[in-house]
Amino acid sequence: MLNKLKNILSGPEKKEEPPVELPEVRPFENMEAESAPAPAHRPDHVKIDINHAGHMRVVAKNDEEAALLGAEALKLTRDKKTITYGEDTVSAYLSDFPYLKFLTITMNGDTLCTFPFFNTGNPIDVRITEITECRNGCEGQLEIYTKGSAMTFFDALYFKNKNRYYPGKDARVLLSGIAYVLTRMKGIAVEDKISKKAQKNNVHDQELAFRHENGDVDDYVFRGRVKEVREFNVLGKNAQAIKVPLRIGADSVIDIYVCATENAIKEKIHKGDYVSGIVWLQGFTIGS
Repeated sequence: MLNKLKNILSGPEKKEEPPVELPEVRPFENMEAESAPAPAHRPDHVKIDINHAGHMRVVAKNDEEAALLGAEALKLTRDKKTITYGEDTVSAYLSDFPYLKFLTITMNGDTLCTFPFFNTGNPIDVRITEITECRNGCEGQLEIYTKGSAMTFFDALYFKNKNRYYPGKDARVLLSGIAYVLTRMKGIAVEDKISKKAQKNNVHDQELAFRHENGDVDDYVFRGRVKEVREFNVLGKNAQAIKVPLRIGADSVIDIYVCATENAIKEKIHKGDYVSGIVWLQGFTIGS
């Protein structure tokens, strides 16, 4: 009787929500080696190779630790994809860490780069408008047009699909973000710079995204309300995968998952929080 009375006074029992299952998309449909087709289009731009030191520091403390991490990622390879371009053989090795993984690309046995890889999200339909290739020929960035707006992302599988790209090509793309820094907003007040940008573009003051002027073309400043949160651990560090709206235009919003390690944010994020930060926008085309 006493327990029944306590239940009545305390109100209905609150049920804990089950943990969010993240929608991961496998980057390689199969592990068979392939020969690249003839290129459909020359890249619109060629740039110097990307320095991934800042990307690796989302987990590593310094360059030395990043090098050790790259070696560890190779030891824990889950998938390998090899593409032959004439006399050159390009291979990519995907680590087996949960959620936040690492991709190492080699050419003829020499390591070109290692970078974090967050293959989480729901694919969207886009149109490729511009192609930028790095001098190493294995990394690139794609400008895409979707929902009436343009944006640019680092193509994690450029080494595999580059010869199939051309401006005007329709594609399915998985987009995600890796946070350099993330902040939970304590109130409605926001940074002056972000507020001015929102006013200039006449967009909703609590959601927006625009290119980071001091970063690369795939670095974005964003702000939005958290829709989902999933905590996980990578290499002994706590991390959170948060689903947030990315407003890329006045009437254009897409939802993406952003990975935020404890190097990017120390506090715990909850569903419904407003967050702001700087993210590296990355992704890959599916079925190209």
